[in-house]
Amino acid sequence: MREPIVTPDDEPGHTPSAGKTSSASAVAVPLLALGLLGVAVWLGSMPPPQPVPPPPAGPAEPAAPPSVDPLPSWRAGKTKRAILDFVEGVSTEGGPLFVPESERIAVFDHDGTLASEDPILNAVFLVERVRSLVDQRPELAAEEPFATLLTGDLEFARRLGRRLITELAAATSEGRPVEDLEDDVRAFLATARHPRAGGPLRDVAFQPMQELLALLRQQGFTVWLCSGSSVHFLRPLAADWYGIDPAHVIGSRFRMTLRQEAAEGDDTDPATTLVVLPELEQFNDGPEKVVSIAARIGRRPIFAAGNVGGGDLEMLGWSQQGERPSFQLLVLHDDAEREVASDAEADAVLEMADRRGWHVASMAEDWERVFAEPLPGQAE
Repeated sequence: MREPIVTPDDEPGHTPSAGKTSSASAVAVPLLALGLLGVAVWLGSMPPPQPVPPPPAGPAEPAAPPSVDPLPSWRAGKTKRAILDFVEGVSTEGGPLFVPESERIAVFDHDGTLASEDPILNAVFLVERVRSLVDQRPELAAEEPFATLLTGDLEFARRLGRRLITELAAATSEGRPVEDLEDDVRAFLATARHPRAGGPLRDVAFQPMQELLALLRQQGFTVWLCSGSSVHFLRPLAADWYGIDPAHVIGSRFRMTLRQEAAEGDDTDPATTLVVLPELEQFNDGPEKVVSIAARIGRRPIFAAGNVGGGDLEMLGWSQQGERPSFQLLVLHDDAEREVASDAEADAVLEMADRRGWHVASMAEDWERVFAEPLPGQAE
């Protein structure tokens, strides 16, 4: 085996003398310098580092819809705030005021609460019924109160009072099938003009209360109408004006009877007709409203609305005495410019409402507008 060639500089223990450089070192140094110069040139020619782009964004978050005021015809104030807080509280599951949807019952009076009662709308229809009745029985034109009602004197009708108006409505409907009577009401509502405002009859529905009905329904309330007017007048009106199911209408009732008439020559399958008798069975006002609500609904309402001058105090008081949170609302007619000021002597009722913690909706202070459109001759 050949031994490797060893130079003196490679011998172990040998140290090169000072000032003497090996041939390998002499070559390595220039090469190293040249390499560093090349690296520097190469690095200088590289483009500057670019910023790392952010990761692609996902789909844009939808913008939150602007909050919509559910009661735009109500002015900001304690009454509006109280309504909104109550409705939110009873419909927020897990909250301290939560009420199950099956128990969210709201009951509203009609005349003076949901619509103007100047005059009572059932009285306007009564005048039309009297005219139809006199066409069939001309002798009634000389009898009172028919003679004065034929003149269209609605102030006279107001003085008759709610109960007598309802009794007269029963008398003028004698023998009419219930379906026919309610069809007459629908036809009347479609064409009737309001005697004071001059426009369509439905123009006198209160816009703020329409909004309140809509809000309650949106939050799971079942809305009922409970009024002293005839139930046969209220059913078509409630469905047309307020979207309230006729099955959820409680009103004054006439006595009725079922008539069976067999076709000539065939008595095996007689036709049956439910007809009105000329007698008032129940006048649904004052304490009777509570009796009717208990009998028809079977639950105590947690929201009850009436008006200061009507027979609604018992209904509101009863609704307050349940175990659930509740809300009582009284409409105060104190705006002579946009509607009427008919509650000037209501101090005792307002004092009682304040004592019991009921809420009062002042037309003058709480309502931005009273009707969907101002009535002719009325202020904005």
